Amino acid sequence: MSRNANIIGRNIAKFRYQAGWTQEFLAARMQVLGCYISRDIIANIETRRSAVTDKRIAFFAAAFRIPPSRFFPAGPTLNWPKDQ
Repeated sequence: MSRNANIIGRNIAKFRYQAGWTQEFLAARMQVLGCYISRDIIANIETRRSAVTDKRIAFFAAAFRIPPSRFFPAGPTLNWPKDQ
């Protein structure tokens, strides 16, 4: 899998580290929310070896109690043509 298929893994790792959580703790927290995920899957997501589904992004957001948009890095500013 291309590492370009997962752009949020680094931010998941960052938020987990900032919260002081282990990968096992995050997996358990997401399982309580109803998302089956293991520590190994989280490790693969954080190292960008696995893609992340939109459903899992929603569960990560619920686990961290942040909006899903916070996982995505700031992108380039698009310069759209002005209406004439």
